[in-house]
Amino acid sequence: MRAIEIDGLGKVFGEREVLHDVSLTVEKGDIFAFLGPNGAGKTTAMRIVLGTLEPTRGSARVLGEDLALSREMRAKVGVLFERHGLYERLPVRDNLDHYARLFGLTDRSSRIDEALEMVGLQDRAGDRVAALSTGLKRRAGLARALLNRPEVLFLDEPTSSLDPQAQLDFRTLIMKLREERRMTVFLNTHNLDEVQRVGTRVAILDKGKVLLSGTLDEVRSPGSSEAEAVLSSDAEAARAEQRLTADRRVRSVRRQGASLRIELDAPLSVRELVMWGFDVREFRTGRRSLDDVYFEVLSRGSAA
Repeated sequence: MRAIEIDGLGKVFGEREVLHDVSLTVEKGDIFAFLGPNGAGKTTAMRIVLGTLEPTRGSARVLGEDLALSREMRAKVGVLFERHGLYERLPVRDNLDHYARLFGLTDRSSRIDEALEMVGLQDRAGDRVAALSTGLKRRAGLARALLNRPEVLFLDEPTSSLDPQAQLDFRTLIMKLREERRMTVFLNTHNLDEVQRVGTRVAILDKGKVLLSGTLDEVRSPGSSEAEAVLSSDAEAARAEQRLTADRRVRSVRRQGASLRIELDAPLSVRELVMWGFDVREFRTGRRSLDDVYFEVLSRGSAA
């Protein structure tokens, strides 16, 4: 069973279409990242999946059920939005106890201890939330989301406003949850570096439409790869550019001085360039970065 299935999702507010035919899947154990600029519709889609907002059309299921209709299934998810959702004047433990009661947990004390240990806040359980740093508040919010031992965890911009160390700590926690609990994570974020480090599956949303989706490897290398060649001179690079442009394996060539950046649908070796008579000084191959893919896809979407 897939963790999340979204099929033909649409949402209209008045005359404004916020989501248009959004379809995607998230496999169990994935760290799925929903990427896109502000106003793309990411949070609206997440709220529909969570059952707190009704779609205009289409459907969204978590572990095979519509969360808007299944109270039992809602107990199997955890949610942390950008705001931690805790009472600032109460100690961390009292906050967690309050939510454990709302969740109807009978073993509240052991669940709280477990959640605090998972996020590394055992020694701060008696501190008021207001006294914690932004990073520790985010951890405390995550502890709240983990009280019910969720199978699927929804996070909305979890590392925004955090310093680099706090971001690293939070990423480490997310990876630990996936590895030790086989937890599925649905992540709304603008942080491309974060996704590149921890994500397994991504979708890029803009103006309510999914422009690209797949595993991280698939979207970074959708049947193509990149190579960079440095020739002996600008003129030599211009000759090589002309030759490569005529090659069916080459999707595009960008020249800057004596350097060529080549996007490929099939492998190209330095040996071939040399055999063609070009004076190659350097040659490197590698997949595109997620940043390259993201901005390229948004650029194509804007031009469409």
